[in-house]
This record gives sequence, structure tokens and C-alpha cells, in this order.
Amino acid sequence: MHDKTLEFFKEICKIPHGSGNERKIAKYLCEFAEERNLEYSIDNFNNVIIKKNTSNGRVIILQAHTDMVCEKIEDIDFDFEKDEIKVLSDGEFLYADGTTLGADNGIGVAQILNILDSDIKCNIEAVFTTSEETSMSGAINIDVSSLKGKYLLNLDGFTEYTIINESSSFYDLIVKLNNNITTNKVSECYKIKVYGLEGGHSGFEINNNKGNSIKIMADLLTKIEDIELININGGTKFNVIPSICEAEFYSKYTYEELETLCYYMKNNLRSIYPSIDISLNINNGGITYSNTESIRIINLLNKLYHGVLLLDSGLPITSVNLGIINLKEDNICLGMRSSRIIEEEKYLNYLRKLCRNNNCELIIYGHQPGFENSKDSKLIQALLKTAPNKEDTLVKSVHITIEAGFFKEKIPEVEIAVISPNILDAHTPKERVEIASVKETNLWLENFITYFDKINN
Repeated sequence: MHDKTLEFFKEICKIPHGSGNERKIAKYLCEFAEERNLEYSIDNFNNVIIKKNTSNGRVIILQAHTDMVCEKIEDIDFDFEKDEIKVLSDGEFLYADGTTLGADNGIGVAQILNILDSDIKCNIEAVFTTSEETSMSGAINIDVSSLKGKYLLNLDGFTEYTIINESSSFYDLIVKLNNNITTNKVSECYKIKVYGLEGGHSGFEINNNKGNSIKIMADLLTKIEDIELININGGTKFNVIPSICEAEFYSKYTYEELETLCYYMKNNLRSIYPSIDISLNINNGGITYSNTESIRIINLLNKLYHGVLLLDSGLPITSVNLGIINLKEDNICLGMRSSRIIEEEKYLNYLRKLCRNNNCELIIYGHQPGFENSKDSKLIQALLKTAPNKEDTLVKSVHITIEAGFFKEKIPEVEIAVISPNILDAHTPKERVEIASVKETNLWLENFITYFDKINN
């Protein structure tokens, strides 16, 4: 078996490739194609298509995204714009030194490169898209007119021996607060920080009781009656459960009173979130919101949902992630997932009414479609037949959003499925990928391509 996946992945980790910063990784892919005399193209969004035609079989589209989520532990000095990801190994897993690893979706990219680099007889259209973790602008804008394939295998999952045949849609939602800052200026203020929570992927982890630092902060601030906010700042992405939130505010409460409040809240929550911590400090002051305006903002945060809204047979159908708040930018950002249109509209209508009643504006910043493929389709049946572990291989729908939905819109007749190795704690500095699982998935991919090529001759 040809297997240079981990070698290619480590090369990818040397190239900064956070969302919106994919120019260098696109250049690397183009140079890869040139060195192997493969046909390729690149567009203005840094999407890259590489074609390998060494057989007369039916065309298979292999697809992955080149960007990664850029998260790090708080006290590490790391610049995702220029620093290399430091890849470590304990023999079982690859992981990074204090940052996200980028196995989501760098491993998928590397697995495709491994196929393109091999002598496997195949007819492959390799599609590498950009900004999947943010706007999905790559998949939205890519021109697929040159693609001939009607079978698309996406490599952006998280669990081995699993074939994903259905994914949820995703809405990027912004609540514009329309805040009114008063001219009151204070020389000192309090700063409370909620931190130590695990965070995680808002699709896979939303039903795992990870805790949302923004919701916890809102609950804590509700207990401070005379509060005048200066700022609340928490979260980093629409699709990442926020693990840290900070609030700066003026209050007539004494330091000792607030310290007691933080102490009791922290201890009460530790039975649910063992790693949570809450700190209190005195900072330089600033311009405050009025007490009335501050209470409006806090009450709004309490009324915004976070978590699973609808379950079916124990699986999330509709969920909301309260992902970001930044009062200085006047924004609250939420990510909503659902596989049912009626449920999407139900929550959107709730938000519209909530915003009207609170002098806010709801903005649908982005929408990514889901996809569905029959378990009886040729693609999925071929994957089942070639799986290294046939007995344990599952076909399932998932509560994540995969950019393959855009390809379904662009190529209505395309059959889609997703496979991957085991990737744990994606979107967090604990992210890691199981080495043996990568090798098993490589074997599966090679077996599938060889089999699917032959049966379609």
C-alpha cells in the first residue's frame, strides 16, 4: 500500500493555512501537481483542482478543504499567520504543541495527495476548497464546470469506519445590538473572567454538556443589580463552543461581595464542569453603558438559546451555538444547525421576534446547505464493500455541516459520501488524530478507488 499521508500532512503543518490565509497552501498544491505533471487549476479564491487520469474508469471526485481552525492555549506565544504547527506524537496520536493541529482537514488533504502521488490506476478529480471553517467562500464560489465526476467522496469527517450520507445545514447568524453607550466614564472597573471550559466543535460536541462561557457569564452578571457594562468579550467562531469569556463593568458592589459571588458560582458549577474557573480583578476603567442598557444586553444573552433544540432517537436535529459576543463590535454571533427546514424557520422566527422586542437587528451572515444520499447508492454500497472492517462500518447522518452540500447544489446528480480517520477534540488545542486510524482509512480509500474503477469500466 502506498502511504505517504503523514509525510504530506507534516509538510502541510509547516505552511500557515488558517481560514482566509490559504494562498501559500494553494501554491504548495500547485507545485505538487507540477512536479508530477498533473493537470491543475487555481482560482481567485485559492481553490485548487488537480486531475489524475491513469485509467478508463468512471471519474471519482475526492474533496477536502485546505484551511484550519486557529485556536491555542491562552499563554502560548504563537502566530498562526507565520508560525509552523509543531506536530508531536505519543506513538498513538499526532497532536500539536499548544495549538489546534489542523487534522481537520489537513489529514484529508494529505490523504488525497497520497492517492495522487501513488501509482494506483484511477481517474481522480481532486478538489481543494478554502475557508470551510468560516464563510465556506471557496465551495460557494468554485467553478465546477470542468468536473466530470458524478461521485464525490469528501474526507472531512471525524470517525473511522463511518460513512456519512447526510449532513445538516448551517446558518451564520449575527445579532446587531444597536447599543447606546452613555458618556459616563469611570477610572476603575471590575473584570470577571470565566475560563477553563473544554470548548469544542458545535456540531459534534453540542450535545456533550461542554458548557458555554458566554451563557455562564450572563447568568453571573444577572446577579449584579447595579451593573454598568464596559465590555463583554467571549468566543472566537460561529461553530466553536466558547471556552473563555471576559466582562468589564462598573458596580457599587465591593470587591469582597463580587469575590464571594464568583467563588460560590464557581464551586456550584464544578460539579457539572470540573475544570471551570472564575477570576476577579480590578482594571483601568472606561466608558460605560447605562444600567438600563446593561441589563437589556444581559437579559438578551439569557434569552438566546445554546444547545440542542430538538432530538430524534437521541440524535440532535436542530441546535444553536452562542459562539461570540463582543460589545465593542456591537455583535452577538450564533451558529444554527438543522436537518429540517421547518425547525430552521421556527428558530429564525423566534430570533426575529426577540430582536424586534430588544431593539436589535438579525443578520443572516451565511447559510451552508446540507446534503442527503441514499444508503443504497452505488457510492455507499462500494464503500461498504471495500471497508477494512465491514462488520463495524456504519452509514449514518451527522449533526455537522459539510461543504459538500454546495457541490450537490452545483451538480444535482452527484452522489456524496464522507469518510475519515478518528480525529478527536477538533477546533480545540487538544485536537489529535489517531495514527493507526489514518492508515486504516488510507487502505479503505485505496481499496475503494481500485474497486470502483474496475466495476465501472
